[in-house]
Amino acid sequence: MKKSFKIIFIVTFIIGLFLFGVSVWIYSIIPDRKQLTSCMITRMYKVTLCPGTSSYIPLNQISKFMQKAVVLTEDSRFFEHKGFDWESIEKSAKENLAKGKIKRGGSTITQQLAKNLYLTKDKSMVRKIAEAFITIQIEKYLTKKEILEKYLNVIEFGQNIYGIKAAARHYFDKTPAQLDVIESAFLAMLLPNPVKYSRSFKSKQLTPFAYSRVKTIIENLYQYNRITEADYVSAAQRLEFFLSKDEKEKLEAKSAEQMQEELLMDEGSQGDEDEENN
Repeated sequence: MKKSFKIIFIVTFIIGLFLFGVSVWIYSIIPDRKQLTSCMITRMYKVTLCPGTSSYIPLNQISKFMQKAVVLTEDSRFFEHKGFDWESIEKSAKENLAKGKIKRGGSTITQQLAKNLYLTKDKSMVRKIAEAFITIQIEKYLTKKEILEKYLNVIEFGQNIYGIKAAARHYFDKTPAQLDVIESAFLAMLLPNPVKYSRSFKSKQLTPFAYSRVKTIIENLYQYNRITEADYVSAAQRLEFFLSKDEKEKLEAKSAEQMQEELLMDEGSQGDEDEENN
């Protein structure tokens, strides 16, 4: 009896010590208001970004198309939840259980920001607990626009490409403000696996998966009234030749061909009408 009690005591003590250590560690890394609004040194990528410097891009200097594409694809209820999208988490859990492994994540933009700024790529339960506490802190002290701004400045868009400024320059030689619908959809498509999905850019031709994903993002932007019909039509027309070196020439040639076909159809219709009148 005494031996059993001793074992229980030792096990309880070890568990308690472990939980105490975890609590102390989590408390030590939870950022306060000052840390959240000052320079950001991402633990995951070791990148330093300071608001007000040339490397940091304010939200009002980032294309609205880019903002909408990222929110719609990464966290569609971003402006509604308080850091955790319970509906998405439940859906992810069901899918993962059905497949017997983790295939789908349910992380919100706030959770991703917490992970990128203050944590590592470790997938332990302890890290997830720390992520939850940091997420709560971020939502407490920052507005949704501030969260989105920081997220777009630190997120990875490819091998050693961090933040929207670097991504816009690397892929399209543009500023973040100049990104159009299809470019924004492409960058949003990269986020789940930036290194792997960016291979489409290296080959200068969208892979079947990338093409399908970018097309879906553009369609969703239009379906959920994030872009106008004119924006949608323009992006849809460009998609076939997107990323190719002679994209502009191919698009112009296709437009000329379509105009010629329409002209011939109009002439044919006019001829039919003349025959009927005669």
